[in-house]
Amino acid sequence: MRLERMNSPEVEAYFKDHKIALLSVGSIECHGLHNALGTDTLIPMKLLELVEQKSDVLILPTLPYGDCDWHLDWPGAVSIGSDLLEAVMRRICDCLYRWGCRYFVILNGHGGNTHALEKVCGYLDRKNAVGTVFNWWTVAGDLNPAWKGGHGAGEETAAMLAIDPKLVRKDLICDNAPKDPTDELHACGLRRVEFRGISLPLPRTNRKITDNGWYGSDHPSTATVEWGTEMLNTTADFLVDYMRAFEKIPLDAE
Repeated sequence: MRLERMNSPEVEAYFKDHKIALLSVGSIECHGLHNALGTDTLIPMKLLELVEQKSDVLILPTLPYGDCDWHLDWPGAVSIGSDLLEAVMRRICDCLYRWGCRYFVILNGHGGNTHALEKVCGYLDRKNAVGTVFNWWTVAGDLNPAWKGGHGAGEETAAMLAIDPKLVRKDLICDNAPKDPTDELHACGLRRVEFRGISLPLPRTNRKITDNGWYGSDHPSTATVEWGTEMLNTTADFLVDYMRAFEKIPLDAE
C-alpha cells in the first residue's frame, strides 16, 4: 500500500484501522567502484517491494539522501548530513502523527544514518508514539552469519546482483587492503584502529581507508544472485513479522 498512489480519503480510512507506517531512508555514495552509487537506496526499495507482497502496511516513498559525509571524497556522493536528516525525518513523522500514525518503522539502508534516525525515535517516544530503526544489513547478518558483510562488499554486492546484475560492474571488482594510519595503528574497521590488541575509534574519510571504496572481509567477488535473492526475501519476511510484534507495544491512552 503506497502512500503516493493513495488519495486523501483512502489515507483517512487507513488510519481509522491502523496506526503503523513504514518509512525508508537510503544514501547516495560510493560502494566500491563496482556498485551503483544508489546501493543504500535501491536495496531498501527492493525490500519494500517484497514487504508489499506480504503486508498491507502503509509504505512511504524512500528518502534517497542521508548522512554520508565520510564518503564525499568519492565523485557522486550526496550528503544532507546528520542534523538535516534528523530534521527532515522528524517533520515527516510529525505529518504522519497528525494523520493518526503512532508506530513508525524506519527501514534504513546506510549505517551513517543510524544516529539521526535513533534520535528521531527518541523524539517520537516523547510524543506517546514509538519508532524503530531496521538496519537491513545488520539484521540479514544476524539471520545468517554467512551473509554478514562490510561496506560495498559481498553482502551488499549480492543484494545488488539480485536487484539488477547490470548495476554491478564485475570487471571493476578488485582486492582491497585497508590503509593503516601508521605501522603501530592498524585499520580494523571503517572508523576504528587496533593498537596493542585494543580497538579504538579513529574516524577517517572513506578514501583514506580504501583505494576502491569497499571494505570488509566478504570479498565482492563472492557475491551471487542466489545469495542476494535468498537474503532479501528472508530479511523482508523477518521485517513483516517484526512489524506485527512491534505494533503490539502498548501506548498511553489518548
